[in-house]
Amino acid sequence: MIRDRGKIKWTSLMLPEHVKELRDIWEEFERDTKPEVDIFALSEMEERIRYAMEYHLPLRMKIWNELKGKCETKTGTIHYLNEQNRNLMLECGDEGFVRVRVENLISVDVVE
Repeated sequence: MIRDRGKIKWTSLMLPEHVKELRDIWEEFERDTKPEVDIFALSEMEERIRYAMEYHLPLRMKIWNELKGKCETKTGTIHYLNEQNRNLMLECGDEGFVRVRVENLISVDVVE
């Protein structure tokens, strides 16, 4: 049986630039495409947001993060809604305030 050390034997041959490039390639490979939201789902999300604002209920939002290329889930109450700039301020407790653009919303659920 051959006793191979796997990746360990190659670490001495790799420069830091190579390691960085490999990490960048893997990061780009793992990126997802932004899910499309139709107009009916958008109007339903708008109704849920208005309902939660009126009764001060927490929301669970699935938000598209453009930098990471993945969806994130945030839970909190809406502090402020700016319809002109199409963004809202979400109060997330430990994280503080998070600004969310309406274009980046994937789904909104009311937590009761």
